[in-house]
Amino acid sequence: MIAGEVGSVSVGSMHPTTPAGASGRTVVVGAGLAGLTAARDLARAGRDVIVVDKGRSVGGRLATRRMGDASLDHGAQFFTTRSPEFVAEVADWLAAGVAAEWCRGFDADDGYPRYRGAPSMNGVAKHLADQVRAAGAEIVTGRRAQSVIDVGTHWSVTYDGFTRVPDDAGSVILTPPTPQTIELLTSGGVALDAADRATLDAVGYEPVLALLVRLDAAAAALTPPDLGEAGARQWPDGDPFTFVADNAAKGVSAEVAITFHVSHARSRTLWDATDAEVWDELGAAVDDLIGPATIAERQVKRWRYAGPTEARPEPCLVARTAPGPLVVAGDGFADAKVEGAWRSGAAAAEVVLRHL
Repeated sequence: MIAGEVGSVSVGSMHPTTPAGASGRTVVVGAGLAGLTAARDLARAGRDVIVVDKGRSVGGRLATRRMGDASLDHGAQFFTTRSPEFVAEVADWLAAGVAAEWCRGFDADDGYPRYRGAPSMNGVAKHLADQVRAAGAEIVTGRRAQSVIDVGTHWSVTYDGFTRVPDDAGSVILTPPTPQTIELLTSGGVALDAADRATLDAVGYEPVLALLVRLDAAAAALTPPDLGEAGARQWPDGDPFTFVADNAAKGVSAEVAITFHVSHARSRTLWDATDAEVWDELGAAVDDLIGPATIAERQVKRWRYAGPTEARPEPCLVARTAPGPLVVAGDGFADAKVEGAWRSGAAAAEVVLRHL
C-alpha cells in the first residue's frame, strides 16, 4: 500500500462514495502504547485495523537507543500498576518475559514495585506490535499523517508529501500529543465542539532533554557511579535533573550507560541550544554524579512533548460520532503515565466497538 506521489487530486474527488470496506476499518494514528493497545483490542474483536506512525519503529516514548554495546532507555523509565485491568496486563507481560520488576523504591524500599521493560522499555512496545500483527492488523511506520478529513460518508487520513495513499476508514483513533492531534484536525478542516477543543487545549506538555552517557568500561568497573541499590535516583522537583538511571544496574545494558532526564525548567531554557551548549551548561552536574569515571560517548535526545502537565482524568475524548467515531486518546488522558496511556488506548477501542 506504500505509494509514490499520487499528484494533487483532492481527497474529496478521490472518494465520491464510501470505498469498499472503509466503514469497517479503523485507522489508528500513533504506534505508542495507547495506539498499539487500541489496535490490538480492535483487531482481536475482528476489526480491520491500520496503525500508522511517523517514527521508524514502534514505541513512542517507550524508547531505547544503542550506543556501542550499551543500551539506554531514554524515554519512559519505568511503570507502576494501580488498576486491576493494568495489573492483569502487566502479569501477561511478566509471563511473556517482556517486563520485569526493577525495584521497590529508589531512595528506600516502600514495597511498591517499579517495573521495567525487558530487555528494555521498547521491548513492551515490540511485544504489543507482535500481538497487533498476530491479530491481523497492519502497522506502517515512517509515514507522517498530515490531515484527518470528514469526506461525508467516512473519514480519510492523508500523509505528508503523498508518501502513502490516503487511508479511508469508518473510525479513527488519534493518539499523538494533543497539539499534534489538533494540527491534524485543523489541517483537515474538522471543527470540534468548543468544549472539546478547550479540553484538548488544556492538556499542557513540557519538553525534556535526555542526556545519554556511555562510560568507559574499565573506568566504570573501578569506580561505578553511586546511584544507590537500584542504580537510579529520582528528584521530582530537582534541578538540573529529575531522574538519573544506570541502565546496566537496571538490567537493560551490557555496559554502564547513564540516562539523565533534565528538569522541565532547564529543558525549556536549553531547548533551542546546540548540543555543545547543552553540555557546556550541564556537563559539570553530570560529572558530579558519575564521579571519576570517564565518558566514552555522549548524546542529547530531545522530547518536545515529554509528558502532559495537565492530563485529563477521563480515558479518552469522543470528538465526533459522524460519519463514524473520531476518538482522541494517548498519554494526555487517564491521568498520564504509562498506565494512563494503556488505559486510554483500551478505552478508545471500547468506544469504537460500542459505536459500531
